[in-house]
Amino acid sequence: MPRIALSVQLLLMAFLLQTAAATAANAPFEDSTSAGLFAERLLPLLRSQQQSSCAECHLAGVEIKNYIRESESDTFAALRQAGLINVERPEESRILQFIGRRPERTNPLTEKVRTTELQAFRDWIRLAVQNPDLLQSRTDLRIGTELPPEVIRHTRTDRVLAAFVDNIWSEMGRCVNCHHPERNRHQIGQHGLTADDVKSISWIKPHDPAATLKQLLDSGNIDTEHPELSPLLTKPAGLSPHKGGPKFLPGSASYQNFLTFLRDYTAIQNGSYQKSTDLPDPQTEIRLLSEQQLRITNIPARYNGMTLQINLHRIDPVSKSPSSERWATGISRVNAENQLWQNPILVTAPAASPRADRFRKSPLLPAEQYEVRIFIDQQDQLRKNPESQLPDSSLVATAVIHGDWKPGYQPPRILQFPAQTP
Repeated sequence: MPRIALSVQLLLMAFLLQTAAATAANAPFEDSTSAGLFAERLLPLLRSQQQSSCAECHLAGVEIKNYIRESESDTFAALRQAGLINVERPEESRILQFIGRRPERTNPLTEKVRTTELQAFRDWIRLAVQNPDLLQSRTDLRIGTELPPEVIRHTRTDRVLAAFVDNIWSEMGRCVNCHHPERNRHQIGQHGLTADDVKSISWIKPHDPAATLKQLLDSGNIDTEHPELSPLLTKPAGLSPHKGGPKFLPGSASYQNFLTFLRDYTAIQNGSYQKSTDLPDPQTEIRLLSEQQLRITNIPARYNGMTLQINLHRIDPVSKSPSSERWATGISRVNAENQLWQNPILVTAPAASPRADRFRKSPLLPAEQYEVRIFIDQQDQLRKNPESQLPDSSLVATAVIHGDWKPGYQPPRILQFPAQTP
């Protein structure tokens, strides 16, 4: 089941914590010792059912309550033994540094929660390090998250957001005309659509991928129980009714991008990653939608209606050999009426490579020479198994293109289907 919306949780958490802080500030402690402060300021954090400020950087596995135990002595001893309290310089305690970390863009509600948490720990530690009994305390209890570091890193919000940008946000050009609030006003009154109807489908938050991801989750476009049935995937793939029509084929690079992210994101939401072996294999290739279009003409009639995929491999200007990894790909069906194929290409690169970084900034193929490898799905493999890859045996032709390749639907880059076959 989806989580309660984070903003609602944070609003309630901020209110409760600020109320507690205001009460504490305006009334002296009945017990001015560290124990009194612990009971009044830290135990409420332990027992709260709301998310802490940790949720702004961690989607799973890290909560402020992981660092508090029921007794003051156990909490102090566990934090000290874990190296999180500096008894000589309490202001430099690592637990304070952890709580004080914040992303570049922080939610104002979360910032209020963080301030309250940080002040509570800081005030308590200042008193606790002066308590001889606490300084002598020891415990067998562990403190902190029980998840391994690999899972913690994988579920960080910055990594998840980067994956969303690579796999889905990069393709928003397909969606803006219907789902962008600044681009879909013209639909009001069409096909009986009201202003509220158009507003309800405006899930894109302009220039804000993080807010867009949250809106997709809150609006039900992401199915956290069955990610492969998410409307975000099934509608553009033509697997469920979509007034905007199909945007990509099942089995295409775009389909695989969407499905890969949705499965990973919902697994994080559901807490499915408990050990490092639960994590998915890292993506080895990024595939980013470009504005460059390729049209292939004079395709043999025997391929009418079949799925055609192209892979482009850069030809080295010195060795004249094509690269081992592809530089771009595209997939769509052959138009049976005029025996042509046209589709935008997706530029590709090894995930952790300088080329990937360049394509993230500008997803356009440079003006070089490329070998075009043309594959035909004559066995209808991708429809039967959208997660499969076409085998090398489906290669039916190759060609070479070179020179400048301008972005835009009109005119596309035009390639005549080669007469020769491999």
